[in-house]
Amino acid sequence: MIAVATGVGSVFMLRDVVSGEMAGFAYPAVAFMVYAFTVVFFRYQLGYGEAQLKGKNRYITLGVGTFIITWLMALILAYTLF
Repeated sequence: MIAVATGVGSVFMLRDVVSGEMAGFAYPAVAFMVYAFTVVFFRYQLGYGEAQLKGKNRYITLGVGTFIITWLMALILAYTLF
């Protein structure tokens, strides 16, 4: 859900601000910042530790693949439709 909101939201926020090659950098940068924020939020604010996630640094790798694929599909769909 966060990846979909990031993909669609970045298209609406950045479509008139960036274009061309800069868009190829800006969209992934926004996605990286959102993912990094969610990692920090779940790790420190919600208290998910190594025991709950079954390993050290597992919180980083656990959902990154799903986040990237979902974000990319939402970004492409929103960019195409709008």
